[in-house]
Amino acid sequence: MSKHEKKNPERDHEQELAGPFFAVLFLLTLVAFILPLRPETSLRERRKLREFPEFTVQSLLSGDYFDDITAWFSDTFPGRETMLEVSDRLNSVHGLNKNEVALSGGTIDDSDELDTLVEEAESREGMAQGAAPVQQETLTPQMTEVPEQEQSAEEAVNADAVIEDWVGLNGEEEMQMYGDLVVIDGVAMSKIGFDKDTSDHHVELMNRAGDTLAAKGVRFFNLPVPTSISVLLSSDMLKELGTADQGKTLRYMFALENDNVGKVNAFNSLLAHNTEYLYFNSDHHWTALGAYYAYEELCRVAGFEAIPLSEYTEWNMGEFLGSNAYNVTAKLKPDEMIAYVPPGNINMEIPGYPKETSVIVDETDAYPNMKYNCFIAGDNQITTITNEDLPDAPDCLVIKDSFGNPFVVYLTQHYHRVIVLDYRKNFTPVSTVAEQYGVRDVILVQSIGVSQSRSAQYLLDNLMK
Repeated sequence: MSKHEKKNPERDHEQELAGPFFAVLFLLTLVAFILPLRPETSLRERRKLREFPEFTVQSLLSGDYFDDITAWFSDTFPGRETMLEVSDRLNSVHGLNKNEVALSGGTIDDSDELDTLVEEAESREGMAQGAAPVQQETLTPQMTEVPEQEQSAEEAVNADAVIEDWVGLNGEEEMQMYGDLVVIDGVAMSKIGFDKDTSDHHVELMNRAGDTLAAKGVRFFNLPVPTSISVLLSSDMLKELGTADQGKTLRYMFALENDNVGKVNAFNSLLAHNTEYLYFNSDHHWTALGAYYAYEELCRVAGFEAIPLSEYTEWNMGEFLGSNAYNVTAKLKPDEMIAYVPPGNINMEIPGYPKETSVIVDETDAYPNMKYNCFIAGDNQITTITNEDLPDAPDCLVIKDSFGNPFVVYLTQHYHRVIVLDYRKNFTPVSTVAEQYGVRDVILVQSIGVSQSRSAQYLLDNLMK
């Protein structure tokens, strides 16, 4: 040291600390790259984690290869599950996490009040139609480019019919309550209310998206998915629980949506089949069969001829254990994961998942609570499904939550490409994405429970425009 230099105790202390810090950092980096320590699945998120990217010259030159390695590194970091759990507990203090979907929601349990709101909305709808017949004629063809499918009297379900009373589960066994979860006859279901402000917000978003897409020559369809409680329970039991009639919720929202929104009301179709295996007993999702009946209703509205389920190949992957099983102590009826493999030369592409090329993924040997991932490999930011047998068919864009996973499988029979975006993981405006991919149709598939949850519904604010 020069005699002119002075010692800097603070700098010397920092240098002393730097050595151990970088040694620990190097050790953690080394451990993180030990492949056997890296998890392949996330039990907490019930999905497969990213796979190490396959090397190609094209991906190297484009820079995608190193981006994919970075994404794989962060997605499969050892101890990630524990760190996410801690993060979620901290975030829960501030309310709903941006990726959560709450199925319980709503504030109105008074059926008379909901009846009044529905009556007023439908009255306004009737007056609007009578006052502007020219405008209606101008907008309606957007939704009727293809002649409607003809159905036999036995198959036809009137989606517009007002159904006040129906049979279903009636609490023959002792009913048990777990907060918003109720177990009736071995089935766990979430109670859902009706929230007028959130429903009005949903209507505003649908009209905004419909108008923007119509201006670009793109059709827009809104399919709110009814949840199990309003389909499986009898109307008497629904009233006894003070849970909103989701058929009326749909009538209210659809009455306020304009003609640029294709309204897909799957409630009556599901209700007509409510003795079948439409929803899981231990999970909040519907089954592939429930999704099929909703697909039939979309075909009627969009002008497609639904492909009979008999043309699909049934695949039973065995025992399934849903999310509700962990939240109740009551004994639930057993579940099994049944998928329907669509006919045709169909390929699926998901960034970061090079091995998952089929829309139905083999989850037979997976943990029972992860088998819902058999549908399009679970929830991902973007999924591209291509039917090579339909090169001249149009393309569509599906905006969805996890209820959309089994549903999009059936769309492969009508579109050349099905672009699937999970709105909890993507925030690019729908109109921008629709224009980017040149799609003809945009379809929103979202649990009706989410449409009644204010925090979750606001995730669509920037998207639906």
